[in-house]
Amino acid sequence: MRLNIYIVSHPIIKQLSSQIMNPTLISQNMYNESCKQLGSLMIYEVMRRWMTIQNIYIKQINHIQTICTLKKEESYIILTDLVDSYNFVTDALNLIPGVELQHISLKQKVDNDHNFIINTNYKKQQKIIIINLHIDNDILINFLDYLTKEKHVKITQIKIICVTCKHQLLEKIGNKYADLSIYTTKIL
Repeated sequence: MRLNIYIVSHPIIKQLSSQIMNPTLISQNMYNESCKQLGSLMIYEVMRRWMTIQNIYIKQINHIQTICTLKKEESYIILTDLVDSYNFVTDALNLIPGVELQHISLKQKVDNDHNFIINTNYKKQQKIIIINLHIDNDILINFLDYLTKEKHVKITQIKIICVTCKHQLLEKIGNKYADLSIYTTKIL
């Protein structure tokens, strides 16, 4: 299994993920705030190496001003179950300029053929972030099949963020999609 698994183990991330994995120990407001903070930190972790910044230099009379912008060709889409992860992705819309957010359910089979529908015109170079708080079923593999076969997405254009994931499922994903990157806080 050559899967790229990144276990994000910063102490703050560990504390926040522990609160999310044990929601009965904290209030609902604290849970929501922990989700927002953990989501921001996890998305930052994914984007810090993946996002390409272009520097623009403007010559002024006395100095040169530098402006950092995203490359025009780059665009991002976050695919997630908004019912489960709304708090997790709330601040992502502010972190990533021009990010598109779309709901996709990865909890249960859509139908017998495992058809998924993405309501967007996928752009060839678009980078995809799949956020699923707990990866614990094979539907994610079916969704990756859909993206790679139906939408012709390269697996290197996809990154997955989760709080927890099962070891057995990671082995299955690794056997099929060795170049996929997964960012998690804990492997069960």
